[in-house]
Amino acid sequence: MSESYVFWIHVTHFIPKLGFVTTFMSGLCLLFLNYFGAQKNFGSYKYLISAFTMLGMIFATVEIIVYPNVHNYKASFLFYSFEESFGLSGSWSRNIPLAGYTFFHSATMSLLSVHFIYRYWAVFDTNKLAYFNGCYSLIWFFYCAFFGFQYSLGTYFFLARDEITDEYLREDMLLRYNANISELPAMAIVAYDPVDGSVRWRNVMGIFNICSIVNFQYAIMFYCGWSMHTKMEDKIKNFSETLRKHHKQFFKTLVLQITTPTIILFIPITIIIFLPLFHLDVSLPSGVMLCSFTLYPAADSFIVMFVVSEYKNTVKRTRAAFSKGLKETIQFRVQPSGITSSRQIT
Repeated sequence: MSESYVFWIHVTHFIPKLGFVTTFMSGLCLLFLNYFGAQKNFGSYKYLISAFTMLGMIFATVEIIVYPNVHNYKASFLFYSFEESFGLSGSWSRNIPLAGYTFFHSATMSLLSVHFIYRYWAVFDTNKLAYFNGCYSLIWFFYCAFFGFQYSLGTYFFLARDEITDEYLREDMLLRYNANISELPAMAIVAYDPVDGSVRWRNVMGIFNICSIVNFQYAIMFYCGWSMHTKMEDKIKNFSETLRKHHKQFFKTLVLQITTPTIILFIPITIIIFLPLFHLDVSLPSGVMLCSFTLYPAADSFIVMFVVSEYKNTVKRTRAAFSKGLKETIQFRVQPSGITSSRQIT
């Protein structure tokens, strides 16, 4: 009997729930600290930090609404869900939530690369930081939206199922998940025709569409990160001590910000989308690798709060102000009682 993968469905539902809770806890904490002055010295970068935090919270919410999953089988992979989100059950409409998920997935990656662009220009070309102020800042909104739509529309059309994909995956889905593929919201790639072995170019274009977006964003992050690593020390040597410390802390943040998604996003998604091209005799519940990205927004918030000293200082100031306010409140409530007692004794 073939091994059942139903257990992995529970895992891929639990991790997004964990990501949702941790993302909102860390995100609200970060926004709270921003409100109390943690961003006062960050310039327009403060808007990027807040925007990425809020986008991460939206992404985590979409994740637990859609519960997307992935299954790799031989020359194919299936992008599917067991949930009919928002009651959409039509043959064309039930895949819209899955496509919507890919929009926020891509927009989150794109906004992360914008962080690297900002930090690169903040060190090497401060004049270009004007593109993050006023109406110019809309450039980055459209930048993220463009790649979000490219990812989602490309997925929706290039990965549209047909009779060949359904028949190719039907038996394995029934054996592994006890599910009928025809009844699921799902999109799929079958790289080669199972009859004559010819390349199914429409599906392969879906692979290259995803690959081009992911690698373009990663290339920006790598270029900016590597340039700062090799040239930043010489560039900031004449800066003030405070400004040097500021740039070094944010560079350390960027290093962690690129390391984390490399492990939990870029490597897994590369394996998932390229595996069909090798036509290996495998059957994998690969969604467990993809869903780990839902933990990234929470991890990013923690990285910023623990590495950038201004957040630690804001915590200390907030805690001191809270303690002082609490102490004054207690003294105010106790004082009338003390005065009354003194008068009675007299």
